[in-house]
Amino acid sequence: MLFIKKHSLVTKKPINIVRDELKSSTDKISVTELNETKLHGLMKNKYGTGYDIISDINLKSISSNKTTVEIKNEFDLFTNLFLIVMFLGLWGISIYKLINGESILSFELILMLTFPIVGALITKSSFGIYDKRIMKIYISLLNNNEPNK
Repeated sequence: MLFIKKHSLVTKKPINIVRDELKSSTDKISVTELNETKLHGLMKNKYGTGYDIISDINLKSISSNKTTVEIKNEFDLFTNLFLIVMFLGLWGISIYKLINGESILSFELILMLTFPIVGALITKSSFGIYDKRIMKIYISLLNNNEPNK
């Protein structure tokens, strides 16, 4: 919804080996097979609810020993809905206060109008960090290495 990042990787391995390597168990990420060419990955946030990363993984065989791995990472629905409700709520309160005669230069009003923007920027940067972390794990799984932190 709000924060989505797509990646495309090409490996010199057949599709069945790539699928098995991605499904390898790690303590950081769980990947399940939906069908032969689609996988679903989940990296849980271990520090609370929300901020889980969901991955949609599509495999396409280019030749007998080459496979394209397309990965779409996004925040879970709970995180997206929480951010939208928070932003709309703060902006709604701000508009209500403006309609009822609050001064536009009021500190409280300025804070309510700018906090959603600052929150979105902070969330975008944290999503970038999570995205890099999960891609390192996927690349290490494809290369049969131990996942880096």
